[in-house]
Amino acid sequence: MQGQLRSGGCGWKGQPRIGRDEPRDYVGFVMQQLGCRSSLVEMISVLSGPGTSIASEFDRLCARQSSSRSHRSAVSCGQALPDDIEPGWHAWLRGREVAIALDGVYRDLVMSGLPDPGAFGAAFEDFVRLMSLAAEQRQSAVTMRLRDHVGTDPNELPTTGVEFPVTEHANLQLAIDAVIPDAELVGFSTRHMGFGSVGLAEILAGETVGGPVRPGPVRYIDVEVGDGRVVQCVESALLLLSRDRSPIALVLSRGGDHPMRPPTLKLEGVSLKQGAVPDLVRELRAAMRRHNVFRGQIISLHQRDDRGPVEVQFHTVPAVERDDVILPEGTLERFERHTIGITQSADRLRAAGKHLKRGVLLHGPPGTGKTLSTMYLLHAMAGRTTILLTGRGLRLIEQALAIGRELAPATFVFEDIDLVAAERTMEIGSQGVLFELLNQMEGLAEDEDLLFLLTSNRPDVIEPALAARPGRVDLALEIPLPSPEQRRQLFLLYGQGIRIDQTSLDQLVERSDRTSGAFIKELIRQAWLRAALEDRDSPTANDLRRVLDDLLQERSTMTRRLLGQPSDDNPSSQTLPAMHRALTAAGVPIPSTTPDSP
Repeated sequence: MQGQLRSGGCGWKGQPRIGRDEPRDYVGFVMQQLGCRSSLVEMISVLSGPGTSIASEFDRLCARQSSSRSHRSAVSCGQALPDDIEPGWHAWLRGREVAIALDGVYRDLVMSGLPDPGAFGAAFEDFVRLMSLAAEQRQSAVTMRLRDHVGTDPNELPTTGVEFPVTEHANLQLAIDAVIPDAELVGFSTRHMGFGSVGLAEILAGETVGGPVRPGPVRYIDVEVGDGRVVQCVESALLLLSRDRSPIALVLSRGGDHPMRPPTLKLEGVSLKQGAVPDLVRELRAAMRRHNVFRGQIISLHQRDDRGPVEVQFHTVPAVERDDVILPEGTLERFERHTIGITQSADRLRAAGKHLKRGVLLHGPPGTGKTLSTMYLLHAMAGRTTILLTGRGLRLIEQALAIGRELAPATFVFEDIDLVAAERTMEIGSQGVLFELLNQMEGLAEDEDLLFLLTSNRPDVIEPALAARPGRVDLALEIPLPSPEQRRQLFLLYGQGIRIDQTSLDQLVERSDRTSGAFIKELIRQAWLRAALEDRDSPTANDLRRVLDDLLQERSTMTRRLLGQPSDDNPSSQTLPAMHRALTAAGVPIPSTTPDSP
């Protein structure tokens, strides 16, 4: 028979085959599954005529069924019955056999013509209605616990709900610990916990799409908050508490039902006292600001896909001293005045009605010191909340600014901004991210100490509007390739521990023309590596010359291939104009066509 009861629940699984060719399955299904004798006898009467012996037999069997609730529940849930139950109950269970006896009568009816369809439909409708009224409604123990706590039917109370980004989980947990430390936690579970949210509505209903809501353990999740610290956060639970003698019930869950939205944290509550839940939510928000784990930290935001959760990573930036930053004369001083200086004079500028929000763009070829200057600034302005965005994280501008506004003074670092803030007419970049960046920067309060620090290797493609209006980017500093004197300082800075005579130093400075600071740092690292592999304590000036020869040869060959210039093995290769323009704009030197030319 196709129609069967679900194991562990009262209901039908599948549908009976209703049709003229299967009368036995249909009648058997009805007679086995239905538990309301009056409606069942009424249906039998319609099918086989009133007063038939079959209807009387079934009526007699139903009258003998046990009144035991446990036996009735066992049958309704499809469970096995104990062997010692009274024989009359087994007789009732043999109702399927009675249904088989109906087969001949019903087949004759089918062959000779069915009874009036209207009468059958009315009887079936009455049957469904009576079965619904007779069904035992079992309320979830979790629902009963909530109702007992608030002292009334929670379905009659207004509800208040708020949502938080998943990135705020640790902050919300710390706020709960501070504001309502005595709240009782009641855990719950469903058959498919984790698939679909279980919020206040599901708790009140006592069931979800995945099945009934049952008592279960409180679910926790560990959230890292930097410096090796971990906050154990409640992921889903019913919180029962009282404030000012008013009971409050909160449900904390993780929502994510909307396929086009990333998951969020949901906090919903009910209370007899009007306004009790909104007041509590305001206290929790204030506590989240006081205990915010991002305050004074250096963090970055990441998202694997557009609908995935936003993740927060904590960073420790190496300390960079001022003497470690080798820039053209006056560049570092202007950089410090526009960043550190404005923060130090914030109160005076506010009193004069001058805005504090500002932006700095550092542009120049790769490896010239943009990132190093940024690291120095973060070290010099320690204690500010700093949010780093790079790569795919650049699409999280709105979330980053929301965190920064909450924790001002704050610094936002957007590395390689040309990847998203390109000219609208160019294929590189994204119009959506560009517009969002401009709008978000324009919409911030002028008197907040918010610093935007942008870096780019492609100043020629930066959107002109980004730097044209104060309040977006109002200082652009070029960091070019180092001059001979700056290269000399870089060799001395990174070459500490290596004995370099003046003649060798002059040669290295001359031969490293048009190279970057990062190039010189890598040159010295490889010299140390070569000495270690040869079992020597430190490299020599000769090691530096040999490594420089290798790097210049590799660099020149790779650059020629990127440009598509003729090479030894492919003299007919052609130059790529687009790559030529890009490298020229980035300040990368273009070697001659002679393969050995540095």
